[in-house]
Amino acid sequence: ENFRRILLRLKSNVNAPLHIDLPSPTVPKVFPTESQIETVKRCLVKDVERKGKLLRLVLQQTDKKFDDNTNIYLYMHMGMTGRISTPDNIPSLESLAECDSFPPPHTHIIFKVGEERVAFSDSRRFGSVSLGDPLSSQWEEFAQDALHGTLKNLVGQKKGVKALLLDQRAIVSGVGNWIADELLYQSRIHPDQSYLSSDEVQTLQESLSLVLNTGIQCLLIEKKEFPQDWLFHRRWSKGKATIQKDCNGNNVKFIKSGGRTSAIVASVQKLRPRKKMSENPSKTTDLKPADNKKQPSKRKAKEQSNATRVSKRIANK
Repeated sequence: ENFRRILLRLKSNVNAPLHIDLPSPTVPKVFPTESQIETVKRCLVKDVERKGKLLRLVLQQTDKKFDDNTNIYLYMHMGMTGRISTPDNIPSLESLAECDSFPPPHTHIIFKVGEERVAFSDSRRFGSVSLGDPLSSQWEEFAQDALHGTLKNLVGQKKGVKALLLDQRAIVSGVGNWIADELLYQSRIHPDQSYLSSDEVQTLQESLSLVLNTGIQCLLIEKKEFPQDWLFHRRWSKGKATIQKDCNGNNVKFIKSGGRTSAIVASVQKLRPRKKMSENPSKTTDLKPADNKKQPSKRKAKEQSNATRVSKRIANK
């Protein structure tokens, strides 16, 4: 969301078309052709939209051979290390070193509208830029963005909750690994938990809203660290000798869930065996632990019964 808001600066001058610089000799694998770049240069930026890490510039053609209402879309996917920045705002990323020079290293495209300059950089080049496919197909397939979406379809799902949250096409888009860990921790739900009740999903919805909006507030507006009681500050310690603890002194451990390394606090995020949900979606049925007492065999039970009868006859004599 931070990147989308930065890109919105390109629509500040509605009558100025885009100018584009390509400073990088080695661009990402998915990148516009020279002719596509020329097409984009003849456009006005009308809006910027987002689904998860996938952004798109809504562009209006200014060429006379096109109708005034014709829009085209330039898509950008951030990948793992993609970043959108301006001369006065270079966001820091956990995976990248601090940088205060513009354009940042590994910048592949610089957009210019009037005095505004916005750069797309990506050190590992797992991100992508395309005019149309393949990213346009992803846009159509992606679920609603998590910032405005609902988690109600998580209720009663057999699949583990974290795997569903990470699947950009399943419930919502835009929930990455650390966000999933954070909202599950704050909701006290194990990442492999299935058959969630509507009450549990409502708790997750509230945690999702809190995590996303607080994160945006910290990064975009106040530029400060996330709250100290968040699991976020402890989840980067995997492999270190010191055992990390949450703000309440509980041990943080790491497991595999949804195909990703997951930080959890097992003492509060307990995996509860459940069977399929009942007709009442607000309730789930937790399975009771199995009774490990051995039941006597039929033959032994008969022998015990006979012994009891003999004992009674002797006692009556």
